[in-house]
Amino acid sequence: MEYVSTGRAASDYTATINDLVTRARENPTWKREYMDAMMDTVRQQREMREAEEQGMAQGEHRRAMEAARRMLQDKLSVELAAKYTGLSVEEVRQLQKNMIQ
Repeated sequence: MEYVSTGRAASDYTATINDLVTRARENPTWKREYMDAMMDTVRQQREMREAEEQGMAQGEHRRAMEAARRMLQDKLSVELAAKYTGLSVEEVRQLQKNMIQ
């Protein structure tokens, strides 16, 4: 506990640990490996966030397409289906063509 509050090693054991930590901090290879690992972690977190956002967007689009399909089945116009779902008129027209085939 003394080491934490004063920064001085009170025993040989604490002194050994302090020496090992100091050498590790000053080791350029260790620093590079540590920074590479940290950058990999940040990159993985960003990729996971982007994948999650993409998945959410795909799910929203799928739900909009399903809603538009039901609207077209109920004889709602392409324009109104596009307006209410947020899809483009072209997307709804393509959906309508696919339903006819």
